[in-house]
Amino acid sequence: MRYFFNLQDKLEIEDGVGRDFARASEAVEFARHLAADIRCLEATVRPALTIEVVAENAARVHRELVFT
Repeated sequence: MRYFFNLQDKLEIEDGVGRDFARASEAVEFARHLAADIRCLEATVRPALTIEVVAENAARVHRELVFT
């Protein structure tokens, strides 16, 4: 199934490509790695920044806080 990783803070950036994963748990783990990468690369902390994992059937699977 294809999963999309949308970034949300003041603006929403929708993932138009997505990635294929066999299970939702794999997509959630990928979102956690994306969040860790952003934490390392971002110069400023944006506490409202989240990554929302959405399945191709439009069901929200997970919401990962980037900054806690």
